[in-house]
Amino acid sequence: INVEFDIDEIEEVTLALLEANRPLLAPGQDFTITQIASLTRDEGAQEPTGVTVLIYFELLDFSSFAGGYRDGIRLITPETYGLPNDAAGDGKARENAGGQVFPLMSNGEGIITECKGANFMFVKEGRIKLPDRGNVLPGVSMHMILELADGEGIPVDEGEYSTSDVYRADEAFVTSTRFCIMPVASINGYAIGDSLPGHVTTRLLDGWKGQVGMDFVQQALDSLK
Repeated sequence: INVEFDIDEIEEVTLALLEANRPLLAPGQDFTITQIASLTRDEGAQEPTGVTVLIYFELLDFSSFAGGYRDGIRLITPETYGLPNDAAGDGKARENAGGQVFPLMSNGEGIITECKGANFMFVKEGRIKLPDRGNVLPGVSMHMILELADGEGIPVDEGEYSTSDVYRADEAFVTSTRFCIMPVASINGYAIGDSLPGHVTTRLLDGWKGQVGMDFVQQALDSLK
């Protein structure tokens, strides 16, 4: 979609809106920022006649995920999905009061791909295992992980992996803009690793905190008090 604005103009408007809304934040609160571009069509027109750009802010609901930093999240490999397995990025991660549950999807050959609304990676013998990016919708948080790993000297192996590979992982995590990195406690009821978060996940979390200049994990956990 040609939004008729360049990236600098969109950034300028976004930052102006941020400054206008910042006084509304209470101590410890934070925003999520969403940018949407959609085609518009005049009444009776057969083809789109314009583009609408929408930028809006919402308070970040830490309570929906904060406990995952402490307890980890649970992965399941469901037998059915709301959309075909080949449909990347087909929804948001499912959460419930008993703990956060993320469906880990796979393609028709049983190769793991991603979680709903989040990218997935696991660690074996100090190396990050990244599902083939040709089978997933790469997120900006996933790219951040790759940058951090490069800076920390953590090797990354991109390839095709099965659920059995994940069962043997030393640690695992998911990434998403809302929470950055979230450690995985188990898959299909089987525990992953012996600590939460694992050593590599902790290094990535610390690196991310350093990049943004704040402890976003503690910020989220403080909301539970």
